[in-house]
Amino acid sequence: MRTGLLVALAVVTLAGIVLLVHYGLSSSNRHPLMDELDERLAEALAPGTGSHLERPPTVRRLAVSTERGGEPVFVPVVRVEFGTTDAPGMRIVFEYVADVLEAIHPVLEARGERVAHYDVEFRFGPDGLLVDGECRRVSVPTELADELLENDRYRAFDLWQDVKRGDGDETATTLWGVCRSGSRFDTGRRSGADSPELE
Repeated sequence: MRTGLLVALAVVTLAGIVLLVHYGLSSSNRHPLMDELDERLAEALAPGTGSHLERPPTVRRLAVSTERGGEPVFVPVVRVEFGTTDAPGMRIVFEYVADVLEAIHPVLEARGERVAHYDVEFRFGPDGLLVDGECRRVSVPTELADELLENDRYRAFDLWQDVKRGDGDETATTLWGVCRSGSRFDTGRRSGADSPELE
């Protein structure tokens, strides 16, 4: 009995140390710009500002897709966590995509940062010790982000239609792809057959 308790304590302690080391490493590797973008997202999309949102979206990483003239070209990857078991409808998805772009695109523009495109990830479904929630992404080129911010008549629905038209194996535009792991920036295999109902 006492041996089992000691083993359990050792396992819990070891798990805590691993988590602290992982958090320390990931925090030290965070680009300072990520904190500024997270603040903008927290201001624009606090919990309660939209349906299904349990916490503000966050910048998961600022990946570098390439370099031009020695300067990095970023792909901001923003994660939106939904507290739902089912895939969200495309209207809701693109309302959030538009809100995310309106929050962070001006910051990057003002700083003169180069952006290849934006990945907005949506996590949903059952999540726990034995199962992982599902993660899907919408990839939006900077030209469409510019259009969204510069044209008052261009809204989330228009963005959805343009992303749907541009979705393809040879483009950076993705309607509802599987989230990328690590810093891979291939176009990936599209999964339109698994798309949620287009409301």
